[in-house]
Amino acid sequence: MKLIQQTVYEVTKIQVKQMDTNLLDTRLLIHPADFLYIFDILEKKLNVPAADILKNHDYTVMRVDVMSEALLELLQ
Repeated sequence: MKLIQQTVYEVTKIQVKQMDTNLLDTRLLIHPADFLYIFDILEKKLNVPAADILKNHDYTVMRVDVMSEALLELLQ
């Protein structure tokens, strides 16, 4: 989902090009506090409690492709 990648860039100025990139990968240098802003923006744009994806998934939900699917489930 391009929205996730755009939001990550908006908050961190880090470009995530691959859909299978795990946002928790330390090589990306995303500060943990940035995730608060990322989830806040996603919630506002999608009008869903985006942070709820963390409740029923493991760490793999932080991959862009898996997060996209989890957010789509919330939209249904």
